[in-house]
Amino acid sequence: MRLSAAVLSLSLLATAALGAEVDAERKIHSSAFREAARGRAFVPVRIYFHDNVAFDDARTAILSSGGALSDVFATEFAPMRFVSAKVPSYALRTLADDERVLFIAGPRRFQLKTDNATSALVSHVTDVQTAPYGLTGKGVAVSLFELAAGQGSHVEFGGRLNVLASGGTEVQHATHVAGTIGASGVRADAKGMAPAATLFQYRVTLGPNDEPLYHTLKDQELAARGVVADNNSWGFVIAWAAGDQYLLWVDNEEYFGAYDYEYTAPLDQIARDRGVLFVHSAGNEADDGPGGSWNQHRHLTLDGDLDTSKLYCYSKNASGTDCDVTCNVCETAKHHTLVPFDTLSMTGAAKNVLTVGAVDTSHVLMGLSSRGPAKDGRVKPEVVARGSNVLSSVPTNSYGFANGTSMAAPVVTGIAALLTEQWRRTFSESPRAEELKAVIIAGAEDLGNPGPDYSYGFGLVNAKASVDLVIADHADRKHIRDTTIAQGQQFEMPIVVQTPQNVRVVLQWFDPPIFLPEDQVDKAKALVNDLDLKVVGPTGTTYLPYVLDRTNFNAAATRGVNSVDNTEMVEIANAEPGAYRVVVNGTSVPQGPQNAVIVTSARGARPCRDVQEPNDTSDTAFGNIVDRAQIYGGFCSPGDVDYYKFVLSLNSAVLVVVDNIGDTPLRARLDAGGQFAIIDVPAYSSRSVPLGSKPPGTPVRLRIEPIGPLGVEPDYTFRALFGEDGGKRRRSVR
Repeated sequence: MRLSAAVLSLSLLATAALGAEVDAERKIHSSAFREAARGRAFVPVRIYFHDNVAFDDARTAILSSGGALSDVFATEFAPMRFVSAKVPSYALRTLADDERVLFIAGPRRFQLKTDNATSALVSHVTDVQTAPYGLTGKGVAVSLFELAAGQGSHVEFGGRLNVLASGGTEVQHATHVAGTIGASGVRADAKGMAPAATLFQYRVTLGPNDEPLYHTLKDQELAARGVVADNNSWGFVIAWAAGDQYLLWVDNEEYFGAYDYEYTAPLDQIARDRGVLFVHSAGNEADDGPGGSWNQHRHLTLDGDLDTSKLYCYSKNASGTDCDVTCNVCETAKHHTLVPFDTLSMTGAAKNVLTVGAVDTSHVLMGLSSRGPAKDGRVKPEVVARGSNVLSSVPTNSYGFANGTSMAAPVVTGIAALLTEQWRRTFSESPRAEELKAVIIAGAEDLGNPGPDYSYGFGLVNAKASVDLVIADHADRKHIRDTTIAQGQQFEMPIVVQTPQNVRVVLQWFDPPIFLPEDQVDKAKALVNDLDLKVVGPTGTTYLPYVLDRTNFNAAATRGVNSVDNTEMVEIANAEPGAYRVVVNGTSVPQGPQNAVIVTSARGARPCRDVQEPNDTSDTAFGNIVDRAQIYGGFCSPGDVDYYKFVLSLNSAVLVVVDNIGDTPLRARLDAGGQFAIIDVPAYSSRSVPLGSKPPGTPVRLRIEPIGPLGVEPDYTFRALFGEDGGKRRRSVR
């Protein structure tokens, strides 16, 4: 005997009226009921299990209900611990009664779509691609997921774009996005953000029951390939879709910015487990909707198909009787009246994802760029980048323009690659994903309302500002600090402000995923672990983080305790000199301890790292230096010049090897016996200064000076090699 979804639901409601246990009904998602209503013997479902359930026990639960696994060879859970299966419609309640089952869902029938609509200049990427930074993304791996396989053989990639997918129709979109991330600049005006990075491209695919197969790829592939950031310039059709000659209203507006268990929560889990920064486009739904004088559009039938028998219009006087005669239905209310707000993509609503909106070259938000908030009031998007009229690579070995948040997201992904390259220089290790996200947000240029807002987020990505934050730390962990906080624990770190300046402090943590009931997905708070940030000034003044009002989208941010976001920011305008305390409290950490990162922009006077000072003149030169000794130096102020000396003990040639380990180009001059040699050493480079043979007792002077203004890390090392005999040698004779 088979029960339809309606009959099954009514039977459960009747049970509830008798006071029986109704938890099982809440475990069954309406999508599973809809599938049961189709009258098939078996219902395709995804069954989610509790954390303490082993895979073999999950298989047993499914088989005991009369069901079967969709993949009979499966040996482990998919991300978020679900198993795809087919179960008899009458057995849904029996399976839901099993205490091992968390909940049961059916296919969601969402359609995929791309988010299409002098990026490097707008986000100051050009500054860090050139001297003294010279960042290219070399040695850094990033990935992108697209709806089709791009042209991996495009001349702009030189074999760096590894396309690990096939098929699909959006080939141009995939190639364009890849080019924005990493085109080498064969055509200079189409150069990508990270022109030497390695790219891995995958295809977004759904299973036969709409299960997100791409989550498994993200979980198993990216970390294994060393990927630090993953670009996603696509989303799901939620409100409006292409119909016939009219737009089609597909409903599902409650999923805008919603924290969904199937498409959103797994991203948070994988980001925590695999340490990859997921970058998602915010979407292009801010100006979606039908045009024309009557806003004609179609609806779906009850079976979810396009209904061409009716044409819907909006009533102009709200009477429902004034529509054009060609319309079958005159609607008194418009669909989704919150536009342009509350139009965020569902994947972009994940807590640990970095979501990107789009601006034009003048830093003005594009009309299509989807805006927040996330349904629970979190700041989304977090940042914006240029997405207007972007030139990039397209098939075949050609170039084209495109618009949209699809074009903005890869700007941020490319910047993440450049930041990783600088991070490795500074810290001699790769950054964690939450560190990358925090540094990108901390360096953003505020746009829109003061502080964060639901349009621009924390502001326009600024590659130079973020890179400078990494360099300024000098691997001392005084500006970028990691910590672990448990329930009720408090962490403090000092920051010293030596001159009046604007100070920004960002707290970032990757929060655990959460399952929200179906009737709560559009309103319940998604935050699990609640950390709270504050900064205490020299006189005891307490500065609290920004807080936004989820019911007043345009309102400026206020200051208060933030119990919604897993990114918190405190800003102090014109902070007075003195010692400040950054305080983080583990207010509620049920799944702890929680890793977190703190980034501050506070700049004190940089201590001079040159232990040889004073050595600013030839008379005060540091020495005598011994052969092959490693000497560390640095410039302490603009115009600083360093002198060193040594004396030859043998008749030898002289060679000084200079390693510029900082961001300031320098010049080295070697003088001995009336001869000299000069060499310029770019930032983060090595050069040798050679001088011919000189007799024993010859004094040698080395002068090292900066070329141009000092960077934030003007440090260098050198070795003088002069101990080998430089005289004539005779070949041995047998």
